[in-house]
Amino acid sequence: MVDKWKIFVCFSFFNDLMCYYLSQKLFLCRYFRRETISLNTYNFIMIRRLSSFFLVLLLAQVVAAQAPSGYYVSTKGQKGSALKTAMFKVIADHKDIGYKAVWNAFKTTDVRPDGKIWDMYSNVTNYIVGRDQAGQYKVEGDAYNREHSFPKSWFNDERPMHNDLHHLYPTDGFVNGMRENHPFGETEHPTKSSKNGWSKLGPCSVPGYTGTVFEPNDEYKGDFARAYFYMATAYEDKIGHWSCPMLARNSYPAYTDWAIKMLLRWAQEDPVSEKEVNRNNAVYEIQGNRNPYIDFPGLEQYVWGDKTSVAFDPENYDGGEITPNPGISVIAPEFSVASGEVAVNTEVTISSSTSGATIYYSVNGGAELSGASPVKYVITEDATISAYAVLDEKKSDTVEARYTVAKAPVEGNDVYVKVEDAAALTLGNRYLIVCDSLNMAMAGQNKDIRDCASVTINGKTISTSVSVSGKPYAFVLGGVAGRYTFCDASNNTYLSVGGKNKLLSIENGSAVEAQWSIELSEGIANIGSVSSTGASIQYNSSSPRFAAYKSKQTEVSLYKETVANAIEYPEMEEGMVDVYTVGGLLLRDNVNKNEAVKGLPRGIYIIGGIKVLVK
Repeated sequence: MVDKWKIFVCFSFFNDLMCYYLSQKLFLCRYFRRETISLNTYNFIMIRRLSSFFLVLLLAQVVAAQAPSGYYVSTKGQKGSALKTAMFKVIADHKDIGYKAVWNAFKTTDVRPDGKIWDMYSNVTNYIVGRDQAGQYKVEGDAYNREHSFPKSWFNDERPMHNDLHHLYPTDGFVNGMRENHPFGETEHPTKSSKNGWSKLGPCSVPGYTGTVFEPNDEYKGDFARAYFYMATAYEDKIGHWSCPMLARNSYPAYTDWAIKMLLRWAQEDPVSEKEVNRNNAVYEIQGNRNPYIDFPGLEQYVWGDKTSVAFDPENYDGGEITPNPGISVIAPEFSVASGEVAVNTEVTISSSTSGATIYYSVNGGAELSGASPVKYVITEDATISAYAVLDEKKSDTVEARYTVAKAPVEGNDVYVKVEDAAALTLGNRYLIVCDSLNMAMAGQNKDIRDCASVTINGKTISTSVSVSGKPYAFVLGGVAGRYTFCDASNNTYLSVGGKNKLLSIENGSAVEAQWSIELSEGIANIGSVSSTGASIQYNSSSPRFAAYKSKQTEVSLYKETVANAIEYPEMEEGMVDVYTVGGLLLRDNVNKNEAVKGLPRGIYIIGGIKVLVK
């Protein structure tokens, strides 16, 4: 609750300061201008009386801004689910103000101290109340709209919850559209973000759910958690019939286990703020009910948490004070590519989800570099990167990632062998993606799908030239286990997924859309998208093409290019030789034959005019 005594002390200090000032003025008047004594004395007395009057008036207004006396008295002694039911009986009956009236309500419920709309989805907007509402949402910052933080599709647009201000907020229309009706959650690998990474969309990283989620900023996670606790309480008689990935289809606990654990954690990590208290009071004045999880910080622990066996007393309960928010801690950076073996020239992004943070990092113990989050670094050699984030003199923990550059791919002989277990997945080697049953292999890009080319399979082997018109295209395997990439070496682009059934080529191999998991079973490869849950590379026989389907199509396999047969090092008389690449580039000029191969990466070279394989 708002601490009335803090207000009292501040106002009393002001009152006393004013009295001291006037008393000094009165003394001077007595000394220099005795004829004004009576007038100043009168002014002094009247101002003191007026200040006392306004003090009493202010305290009366503060008291009136809280829940009325006895509002929660019927909840005393209740525990767990029974406590939620008791709260339901208190807050369920409220006024449905209608959807149009929400715009006007925002003028009192969601205005920042600077007079602009309080947007919790974006931290770059400065919307003028009433003027910038609705409209077109082509980019972030166009206009704000009415966001059902608890999506209306989950309760089929029914009233009164459709117009309930306790879960309706003004938010940036573009970011709101990015969220759609995805559940709240947390994502370590966002596919989309608002500016500065304030809000994110991506696969859920909370144990218990793997679908796409929308992650609000840490600053407001507690606000949304308490809104969700309210929805489960105010609509206890209805929520069991609603459907979404967070709901358990019952009245208690109402939410799934993963959702409850996450929401309880959000409420604890982001305690009740003055903003929420003021908003709760404003909503109460408009629609006539309150959010008890704001009035009683920590109440959720009595309903779902570790205090479900403790009887609740609204007049005397543990956790009744608002915990001052110590400010946002600086979150340690994350690396877009996890530690491990990576292809040469892999781009790694280092970023902190703390808005406005600066990243400090060093490579292999070298000089410390810095840049605004996110920063990018290209891996050209084995590297150990340490990094931390700083904001307003606050420093995050230091994190570290270690990368080993995969050796350059060995030139093959256009012979590809079927991959049947994970041990054959070697970074840097070339692979064909093949539909075995129909003798079709993935070929060149065609708008938002991949064409196909027929191949001849002899046993488990394919002999073919690649990456030219009418032929299969070979892809260099990169990335790390669980987040592989497929690079089309003909134009240095990467296979990526984007939208319904789209299999695109993009230039950024570190983008999550270009990352794939690979599961092998009896020669069948399930190449699944990391960014689009349920999507995998399959072959469509009815409309010959390769694409990223969620529906069942024809499965595919991987074929790995074999290494050219080793060529024995030729017997030559002692002497000097030149070393060339197979492309004709001179690497070493007139070196001793016995020293020619030392230090060369594995591959095929021309040494002394003879083709030699260096393993």
